[in-house]
Amino acid sequence: MTIAACLATGVSAASCSSAPSPPGEVATAATVAPASAQSLAAVKAAAAGTQSQTAQVAMRLAATTVFGVASQPITGTGSFDFRAGRGSETLNEPSGVESVIFEPASLFVRQPPTAAGAGTSGLPRGKSWISAGLTESPSLGTNFPQFVVQAEGTNPVFLLDLVAWGAVSAAPIGRVAGAPASARGFVVDVDLARAQTAATGPSGPALARAIGYEIGSLATGASTSAKSFVVRVWVDGSKVVELAGSPPGSGVGVTTMSLSSFGTSVHVDPPPSSKVADIVSLSPGGERENRGGGDSDGA
Repeated sequence: MTIAACLATGVSAASCSSAPSPPGEVATAATVAPASAQSLAAVKAAAAGTQSQTAQVAMRLAATTVFGVASQPITGTGSFDFRAGRGSETLNEPSGVESVIFEPASLFVRQPPTAAGAGTSGLPRGKSWISAGLTESPSLGTNFPQFVVQAEGTNPVFLLDLVAWGAVSAAPIGRVAGAPASARGFVVDVDLARAQTAATGPSGPALARAIGYEIGSLATGASTSAKSFVVRVWVDGSKVVELAGSPPGSGVGVTTMSLSSFGTSVHVDPPPSSKVADIVSLSPGGERENRGGGDSDGA
């Protein structure tokens, strides 16, 4: 089940997976010293410095519930401009390759073609992308908050910004196999309410709304008092080179994002409007117009 397929059939987010993300390796990473102001300062400085960078990103999604049960983790690659709040990625799933494009106030998801090659399942005729204007329609939060949280759960800009805006404590962790050799690792507690209040920059309003959906998912989960989650952060010099966390309510499991090739050129091209269906038009009784115009029923 892809991000897009889960919500492309005109049903509400309640029909899709909304189970809390499993704690995985992030919550169990062993600390080697208590949390300290110095560790927190190092993490926040590196996160703030990385917010002005561009980078290539390799990602790994383990124990995901969004994409169905897979014997292997979902992997992906992308390039992101953290200052501008935009980027693009491809996710290698059991059913094929899914593409996601992030812009400061919107996102686009293209699910893999159907096995029969007959197009993209669940969308109006001629449409292959789903879009969501993250600061536009109030009905997005009513019908499709899960879509936003799931998609942003794979967005390196979002995870980095959560650390930069909401980190409240950090404790050093020991060496972990596969971590950058020269980097220092930390287990970081992120306060979602603080991150939401501090959200700024081109994507600040959209990400603040997404954080609100995360807080809402925690309020309906097993723990009604928790409004924070844990992120593992690796810092190399003045930059964050790896992030690993389980975004609350996303169902994407432990998402590990490795940053490299800082300063790379990033080009983000949204899909043609003729190929895009606005997610609001897919909701029962919702608006029946697609982004860019045209009847959503394909007639």
